[in-house]
Amino acid sequence: MKLNLTKLAIVENFLSCHVCSETFRDPVSLSCNHSFCSSCLQKFWEQTKNKHCPICKRKSSKDYPGVNFALKELADSFTGRQKSGSSETDKGEKKLTMVCSKHEKESKLFCVDEQRAVCTVCDFSLHQSHKVVPVEEAVSDLKEQLKSDLKSLQDKRNKYKQVEETYNKVIQHSKKQYRSPNSPQSSPPGESDSSASGHLIIT
Repeated sequence: MKLNLTKLAIVENFLSCHVCSETFRDPVSLSCNHSFCSSCLQKFWEQTKNKHCPICKRKSSKDYPGVNFALKELADSFTGRQKSGSSETDKGEKKLTMVCSKHEKESKLFCVDEQRAVCTVCDFSLHQSHKVVPVEEAVSDLKEQLKSDLKSLQDKRNKYKQVEETYNKVIQHSKKQYRSPNSPQSSPPGESDSSASGHLIIT
């Protein structure tokens, strides 16, 4: 139980925004690899009048960092949160609707170079030389990447469990050897034989 609580604390810390201390909502990742809620980061930048990372103070190369979809999926899954702005498709699946944080228009495109969703206004004015793809295509690719990352994590978890089980078996085996009357730990090598021999000579 203690181990499970420790793991839970690690996951909560990993999925928590260092500005609001809550589980990520629309998380964005800076070039320094620190992540924050998109709204929290923008408010922080407005208050401080600069574009520095709230943790390491490194200057951000982007004014509007893109949503980290993999991290968002993990955070939403962890909290059991429904995707905001989603609608039902004909097949009953959830369809994610994203809104451009700059122009407040529905984002139907995704800038691969900047790793963020953009609207048609952004596309024409700021991303003409960038690789831009439909949001659906980007989401599909990101989901595949997320599946790959999750599989890697599951493999590491399974390996950790095997190591943990082996470690526990070694500990139990060592305890049994130590407690056994015939174990070397209970009696130094040769001691019993020499005592027995001495007894026979006296008799």
